[in-house]
Amino acid sequence: MLAYFPTVVGVVAMLGLAVYFWRRYGPRSGRAFGNRIAAHIGIPRYVFYGLLEHGAKGPSRELLASLERSKMTLDEASVELGPALNRGSERLEARFGAQEMYDRVKPIVARLVAESESRQ
Repeated sequence: MLAYFPTVVGVVAMLGLAVYFWRRYGPRSGRAFGNRIAAHIGIPRYVFYGLLEHGAKGPSRELLASLERSKMTLDEASVELGPALNRGSERLEARFGAQEMYDRVKPIVARLVAESESRQ
């Protein structure tokens, strides 16, 4: 029995890694929905995720997954994410100063924030 211990530990570790990557990048992780939202509003993915990571309250992937599960349209989800994207923009600008890639998306984020405020 003791001879199989390293094998069992290895199998458990591999299963753990598989579960980790499945939850992080697999279906219903929010990643695909986030990619569609970024394309829909016209923001490059890397900028979208940067803003969302720094502006979301809690893990951004969980937020995207919950929006996807709630069957929101891309327009509704975009407006819902507007305030988080705005917070992310403000935090990144306060930390690193003005950045061209974030300055280019400010009008888009401002439009989403305005729509979000008008819906409340």
